[in-house]
Amino acid sequence: MNGGQIRTSSRSIADPHLWNGPAAEHPATAPARFLLHGPNSSVGLNGPLTRFTDLAEAEAAVRKGTHGHLVAGAVPFDHGSGTSSFFLGQRGTGRPVLAERGAGGGAGGGAGGGHFLPDVRFNDAETADYIRLVERVLPMLRSPESTLEKIVVARTERFFPTEPVDPTRLFRLIADMYPGVHSYLVEHLATPGVYTLGASPELFLRKTGDVVTMTPLAGTVPRDPSLPAGRDEERARAELFTDKYLAEHRHLVTFMLKGLAPFCTALDHPDEPELLGVPSVWHLGTPIRGRLVDPGVRVTDLVSALHPSPAVCGVPQAESLHLITANESTRGYYGGLVGWVDSRGDCEFYMALRGLDLDSRGHGSLSLRAGGGVVAGSRLDIEFAETAAKLATMRRALGVEPSPRARAQADGT
Repeated sequence: MNGGQIRTSSRSIADPHLWNGPAAEHPATAPARFLLHGPNSSVGLNGPLTRFTDLAEAEAAVRKGTHGHLVAGAVPFDHGSGTSSFFLGQRGTGRPVLAERGAGGGAGGGAGGGHFLPDVRFNDAETADYIRLVERVLPMLRSPESTLEKIVVARTERFFPTEPVDPTRLFRLIADMYPGVHSYLVEHLATPGVYTLGASPELFLRKTGDVVTMTPLAGTVPRDPSLPAGRDEERARAELFTDKYLAEHRHLVTFMLKGLAPFCTALDHPDEPELLGVPSVWHLGTPIRGRLVDPGVRVTDLVSALHPSPAVCGVPQAESLHLITANESTRGYYGGLVGWVDSRGDCEFYMALRGLDLDSRGHGSLSLRAGGGVVAGSRLDIEFAETAAKLATMRRALGVEPSPRARAQADGT
């Protein structure tokens, strides 16, 4: 992918209603292109901005720059899902002003579910396609002749807002609702006015000098809000520390370690995964830490070796990717990466999960996508319930509830 560089005007794109700090002293002249907010840090961009549709070109440009500059944006799920969207500018920091919630707590004017109308035909068709693909791959996964060991199958829900949705305001609401994870916003370079937003639970890659860290997640069960927190944690531990989920998690850890090995002199990780609680679900996660042979290694090379991982694709990668692209609608940035690289070659990327695409053009639409890893021991009803639990993260931000049909399918009835 060859990306051109387009200069914007020399005016700041900082949103004074979003950032507290020096950028808030200057009026906003354009909507935010990139925002990332987590428990310990926030990253935005101040203009003028240069745009790139290729991570390698963006990284090369920022490494030639001065301290304080960075490129920030998103990498798609795969090359067939579109181009990257990266913006080179000056780093802005601060904390988002908490969203002003309305009576219903949703994003459309403080609305509840009535302000977001489901696209029933589209959603029913997506559900049917999801079910067909899971039913197709299960025999393959269980066949001793098949090489397929895991595949991540995803589905989409689409809604139409009854009034315009401001992407920055929606980002603030997501960051407010989910302070323990990393909320993100990226505008699509190929389609201005379309944004990917969400609340990622997963650190894909952090590079600081000669040290790389990550916490890959695989193995998921929904939270049970009817149980006390301690009881629900015990239940999740009992369900996740089983052969099925441990094998699924092991596929991911093995892939990441194999990808990092050529770049590192040492790799440290615990023998057993940890139980991690994030909004709506419980995960198995393994923290990995490596020391790089060459601290100056390109972030682009690390990303190419590790993405798309079994967390969003499958094992083997090529076979899983073929099945996904042949049977699902284009994923775009879902299952991709969102983050930044600075002038020193340090970086921080998160998986673009628990998110949605907002098309703010015209009447607009919001598309939520979620998936789960399907292995030989999977069951359709359990896998569907996992996607429903993951979709609930953004549903809550919009203030919408599942349809009776979706609830029945998630319950297996």
